[in-house]
Amino acid sequence: MPENILGLIGQEEWLDVGLTVARPNDPLDSLIGDERTNNIMASWQSIAAEYQTPVMANFHGFDTEANRTFHVPVDNHHIEKGLIKVKLNQSERMRELLRSGVREGELKEYILQDGVRLADQVATRSKVAKAEMLATGKVTIKENKLDLTVDYGVPAEQTGLELSMGAEDDLAGQIQDIVEKAAAKGVALTGLVTSRAMLTKLRQNKAIQGAVNGALGQGVTLSRAALAAWLADEFGLASVVTDDLSYGVDGGIGSDGRPVVTRKRYFPQDRISFFAANAAGRVGVGLWGDPPEAALAGFYPVSESGRQPFVYVTQKMEWDPAVLWTKASGLFMPVLYNPNSLWIAKEKAAE
Repeated sequence: MPENILGLIGQEEWLDVGLTVARPNDPLDSLIGDERTNNIMASWQSIAAEYQTPVMANFHGFDTEANRTFHVPVDNHHIEKGLIKVKLNQSERMRELLRSGVREGELKEYILQDGVRLADQVATRSKVAKAEMLATGKVTIKENKLDLTVDYGVPAEQTGLELSMGAEDDLAGQIQDIVEKAAAKGVALTGLVTSRAMLTKLRQNKAIQGAVNGALGQGVTLSRAALAAWLADEFGLASVVTDDLSYGVDGGIGSDGRPVVTRKRYFPQDRISFFAANAAGRVGVGLWGDPPEAALAGFYPVSESGRQPFVYVTQKMEWDPAVLWTKASGLFMPVLYNPNSLWIAKEKAAE
């Protein structure tokens, strides 16, 4: 690949890009981590086998043949459709920078920052998928002519729950009912993820206020600490996670010539997802594999190192029209450890 193309960055410059996708301010990263793997499907099968309810082996006589067991079945979850990528017309971007007074010698730093931003866009899509898995028990991919759903096998009776969130409703009894249903399936729920709006309704509920502070304490909004302590003591829900973060969706170019960006929430405002975490506090993991660009080392500058990045950054020069592109790509799919560990309730509409 020629090295005298303006804007083409050497491979070694990209080594630190895409190596980290975790965000300190993202509350869902504490529930669903990120893991690099050479084979997403094999890792998925291993996870499915590990987190199923243990199956009992039988006693045998010394002169009898052992019973044959089975592999945990794992459906093909459209892993090949988990490719996330985005590209930027770097030539157009450089012309804008040069017109703005940026000197050619300073372009490299701007181009590297463009690569970082592209990698962050790939990471953002992975966060959206994680949040959707927690909020619905599925991941939908309806973009770029794709229309498919990754189903984690969460039973319908666990995803269609409703909670009456009025101040006079028996929210304590409703939560108890969910905890007991999970226990009947051998699952001890350990926490919940929701919005601050829903958490406030829990704090303002008279039944919960009475349970915490007695009848005389009804009508006084609970502190978040008091609610958290009660949920942990009463139901074993020791982890209370709130997510009110948002992201932007590219809506193209508006009539004024400026980009149109629509703001959306990662986690729905009207939802509470109760979960059972493992010993590390996780309910799942985001698996990152090798996108097609990983095989391009030696042909195009590729973000590649011994540690293997989560997101790869590549550049390519087109001949006609003469355009340099910078692209970020990653192969990603979140995995839920145990389908029975997720119980999703939506706020019931007022009658």
